[in-house]
Amino acid sequence: MALAMKFKWLVLLIALALCACSPALDAGPACPAAHARYELRGAPGAQMTLVRAPHALNAYSDLVARVEFQDETYWFAFTSSLGFSRNYIGRTEDPFEAARREDAGEDIGEEHREPEYDGSEYVGFDSNFDVIPEVPRAERQAPAHILANGIASAIWYSEPRRELPLGLWSLASCVGQLAPSADR
Repeated sequence: MALAMKFKWLVLLIALALCACSPALDAGPACPAAHARYELRGAPGAQMTLVRAPHALNAYSDLVARVEFQDETYWFAFTSSLGFSRNYIGRTEDPFEAARREDAGEDIGEEHREPEYDGSEYVGFDSNFDVIPEVPRAERQAPAHILANGIASAIWYSEPRRELPLGLWSLASCVGQLAPSADR
């Protein structure tokens, strides 16, 4: 009887040791949102980098998403609803070029173009796939995963038309802040 009890304790200790040594769900690199670079599952070459905008586009986020796909660059802004707390991502113009024009006074009298949100929902997830209720901000931890299928839709309806697959963006690396000249 004593031998059986010792054996059970040994099995339990081995199981606990294995659990302690096994990696948790892969969270990817820890990274502030303003330096996060994502890859789209199933679309080699598609990258999204969160970048601090030179002028915040709204009160919800000081970041924009720069998507590179098939040698083109697309820009997206984040916003939140005032009701049920849904978050959205919408296509916008290059924020560095817009800030340069604004700072140079070149857009005086021109109407500001709002991002094209069109109901394109954004959902950020932590490494356990729990929903992060707010849109990314520079000083916060970057989401481990992002679901934003409106990006694929916006690229589909742009000229020239390109087909970016629907899918989950996963944090791949942490990079430095992009300089305005880095997007040209």
